[in-house]
Amino acid sequence: MTQPYPIANAARPALTGPEGYARQPRPGASAVLLTAVFVVALAGRFSLDRAGLSIPGDGDLRKPLCAALLGVAILWQVVRTTHGDARPWPRLFLAFSALVGFQLLAALWAPWGARVDQAAWDLVFLWVLVLVTVAFSAGDPRRAATVLLVLMLVAGVVYAVGALQAGPQSQGRYSAFGGGPNVFVRVVSLGMIASVTLALRSRRWWLLLPLPLLGAAAVLSGSRGGLVSLVGAAVIFFVFFARRRVSILIGTVLVGGLVSWTVWTAIGETVTSVAATRYSSTGIQSSDFSTRPELLSAAWEMFLSHPLTGAGLDSFNATVGIGYPHNYLAGLAAETGVIAVGLLVFAICRWWRDGRPWSAAPKEQIGCAVGAIYILLASMFSGDYFDTRFFWILAVVAVQRSVRRPRNIGQKQEVAPWQSSRGNRVGFSS
Repeated sequence: MTQPYPIANAARPALTGPEGYARQPRPGASAVLLTAVFVVALAGRFSLDRAGLSIPGDGDLRKPLCAALLGVAILWQVVRTTHGDARPWPRLFLAFSALVGFQLLAALWAPWGARVDQAAWDLVFLWVLVLVTVAFSAGDPRRAATVLLVLMLVAGVVYAVGALQAGPQSQGRYSAFGGGPNVFVRVVSLGMIASVTLALRSRRWWLLLPLPLLGAAAVLSGSRGGLVSLVGAAVIFFVFFARRRVSILIGTVLVGGLVSWTVWTAIGETVTSVAATRYSSTGIQSSDFSTRPELLSAAWEMFLSHPLTGAGLDSFNATVGIGYPHNYLAGLAAETGVIAVGLLVFAICRWWRDGRPWSAAPKEQIGCAVGAIYILLASMFSGDYFDTRFFWILAVVAVQRSVRRPRNIGQKQEVAPWQSSRGNRVGFSS
């Protein structure tokens, strides 16, 4: 009698489903794990000291949480490999790992007074968060993108409500849960991107209802860089990602007009007060905007002194006395030189090539791509290396592609429209 499976697969026929494709792990498990990754990434450097509690050691919750996530990810990958359901990882992750590895290597020539331990741990935590994201999203990247979008929307609404309840902070700016306005604007802006993406994906337009709340929170944050980055991400979306650009543009104008009218009607006086101090030319001249050129100038001088490998990890803080230059690219150039900048450029180019053709990518992953671009642009105005974590997390999810596996060895593999026709490294273009 003819065996229903080839000899090579006879020992494990139960691994394939009724459609002949490899059986996927339970989708709820990956959703729960991705939620845990999102919460850890969102919490960032949150310490229990803020809640009046303490834990043994240095109080950094990232160490036990990232260790737990890493252990689960290793077990997760072992199980998938054992069941013949392993997936090729994006080449972007390899480029990202090379960048982080060189930054850690830069600790060897860091100057006296540099906070090498703190900076190194930040990079390790960043790498672990991206690693576990790739592992948990590899099986069903489209579902993973949807989970992240929903979490972004929920987080944005929670932060916006929390900020409005807490009221204005210093300079009349709004923030929530102990984070600064620049962190706050990133969360609510990602919520806006998620709201639009989920509405377009499901055609459930009630998902646009949080936009007035999120838009008001973004304006009240007083973060000029955050708003400029949001506009920049929107422009990039229309130029490179929008397939029906005219209809989407008209819809955006209508929705944007409605959101603006709603925000102005509800909190027009508050917006006027913040705009007078943060968005007017007088407010810009009187605020700390004038320190940014000085920081960039200091970073440029450090780069000219050590153009190839930089001055060393955390050398900007040791030299200038300020933690970071509030510009991700300038910090890389100053501390790790042209080599690290080249690795970053290579990673971005690799990301763009891995995701092609973007026109055929699922809407959920395009939304993650826009969110990644927004965080990258915002990182040119504020934040340090660890603050780019959502850029890398959303970027790797955006370029993951599903792979359908045939039942029998030698059977031709079905290829989706966005997948490469040059082999099994699906989603990669050469």
